[in-house]
Amino acid sequence: MKNIGLVFLLGGWIALTVYGAYRGVLETEFIVFKISISVLWIGFLILLISALRQRFKEYKKDPYRDVEV
Repeated sequence: MKNIGLVFLLGGWIALTVYGAYRGVLETEFIVFKISISVLWIGFLILLISALRQRFKEYKKDPYRDVEV
């Protein structure tokens, strides 16, 4: 169930990002707004990807991952 929830969360986030990019970046007339929104989303994506990569690397080395509470 956890994996399905993660897939839906990421799918919804990607759909909203694409829709927001279309509405905010492609339909606006101000170049400064286009650039600032693009830089903001690219920065957020970089942080998200780096956090996910770090979490995945730590998961592989976690000695307590098989311990049940």
